[in-house]
Amino acid sequence: MALIWVVVILAGTPLGDIGFLVLAFAGLVATLVYGFLLEGLYGYTPGKYLLGLVVIKSDGSNCTIGASVLRNLLWIVDAFPTLNLVAMVLILLTDDNQRVGDLIADTVVVKQQ
Repeated sequence: MALIWVVVILAGTPLGDIGFLVLAFAGLVATLVYGFLLEGLYGYTPGKYLLGLVVIKSDGSNCTIGASVLRNLLWIVDAFPTLNLVAMVLILLTDDNQRVGDLIADTVVVKQQ
């Protein structure tokens, strides 16, 4: 995902304002599809799939799109320099190794069976 944003930023100037907006929109759509929809519909992104991981609700049911959106939006909290300490501490202290987004969305990442 970061590569898409680098391309958008670098390509924005030579392509002008319209080109930048088109690439920014494409990056936004790719982010939404990759992070929110794939995880919400299937429980995993390609990276999680390759690692044998799946996101489920804490009660064992499938992850929903709403839960996926919520847990992924809270990566913003995890990304803040001082708040990532909170995320790390939560992962260490919770029984299911949940980060902030998982606690709020009531999800957990587990190994696929």
